[in-house]
Amino acid sequence: MWLIGNGLAFLALAQPPQELPKIPPLSTLEAEVANGLEPRVLTLDECLAMSMEHQPRIQAAMASLRAARAAHSGIHSLRGLAKLSPDLGIRKSQSDHGLAVANAVLRQETEDTRYAVRRAYFTVIYAEAQAERLRRLAEILEKGNKKTSPNVWLDDTFGISSRLRMTLTKTRSNLAIAEVGRLKARYLLLEEMGGKRAIGFLPEPAEKTLPKPIINITLDELESLMGEHRGERILAREGVAIANLEAEAQRRSLPFKFISNSFASFSSTNATPVPTPERGGEYRPGAINLEMPSNFGGPKRYRVERAEALADRAELTDQTTTNLTNLEARVAFLTLREIERRILADKASIAEVRMIFMRASQSSLSSQDGMVLGQAVEILVDYEELRLKHVLIASELMRETCGALEIPFEPRQPDPSIPAR
Repeated sequence: MWLIGNGLAFLALAQPPQELPKIPPLSTLEAEVANGLEPRVLTLDECLAMSMEHQPRIQAAMASLRAARAAHSGIHSLRGLAKLSPDLGIRKSQSDHGLAVANAVLRQETEDTRYAVRRAYFTVIYAEAQAERLRRLAEILEKGNKKTSPNVWLDDTFGISSRLRMTLTKTRSNLAIAEVGRLKARYLLLEEMGGKRAIGFLPEPAEKTLPKPIINITLDELESLMGEHRGERILAREGVAIANLEAEAQRRSLPFKFISNSFASFSSTNATPVPTPERGGEYRPGAINLEMPSNFGGPKRYRVERAEALADRAELTDQTTTNLTNLEARVAFLTLREIERRILADKASIAEVRMIFMRASQSSLSSQDGMVLGQAVEILVDYEELRLKHVLIASELMRETCGALEIPFEPRQPDPSIPAR
């Protein structure tokens, strides 16, 4: 009975595996969402150039700068009785600082857009590399799944066949994620470049491998560049100057004037505080906004008192902005060092893992390779993700210094574990 039972089990195991359900080709999904957009191959530099021309956020910042220039010209061109105003000189100084604010907003918005384009562009490249590797793995596993091993009992005893089937199922699922993720990243790139209406086609990266960023900077150098060039730091410093001048303007105001206009009545000090508060996976304290009312009401004594209190608040805004941006610099720097250490730690096994994958691609899948193939691909996938994080942290460092830090990117050779089709 034992022999009959095991013989029937052996025959059951020897039956050809069931045919896997067919997943619709990616081209079907691409056609479904394209809505008339044709693909066009572009380099990163071409994408960046188009974003500078078409991104609405940059155009909005440029409009704000034009408005600040108009306000600046307006107050500097006052003639006649207006020149008798006791605070005219202060208002002119404030308008100079207001123009500096508008310029800083534009520079930071420009660099933020460049960062967003780089991030989307590199993500498309990363997703395609992952998808191609998963496609090749799925092909290898599907060929093995269609064959009945002569050592079915041995394979089943050690779970090799079951492992391969589970790996194939997981691979097909991950491939769907990678392929759709790549398509999402391409549409994100389109939006960061200016959107469908302005661009009129779906960008496709010309590069097929992630580049290698060459980053040579210390934490002190990073903090120094950030303090000098980052838009939010400039906004905070200019805000202190504007608020202190406002307090002086209120001191010089006429005592019988119960409503006194402020700098904000003819020019804007508004700017988005960065970093914004987060209460998610990582705690980040919230920023303090600069406060400037359009006018001060009441007797002169209270107008001055209020303006001086807001000047003190502006000082605190500057201190908070400095602390928060320095925190961002340290976190980014530590993230960079973590990524570099992990890349070095993984390099030792990457060559061997690639050999396993290439051997499985070029010949029949052996039981020995079959037992480790899924894990080998996971290591390759994780390593490619580290490369993505490396280029993204390089892009982040350039953004945090408002472009003052220039990081070169060296092209890499195609991954030998993904043979060209």
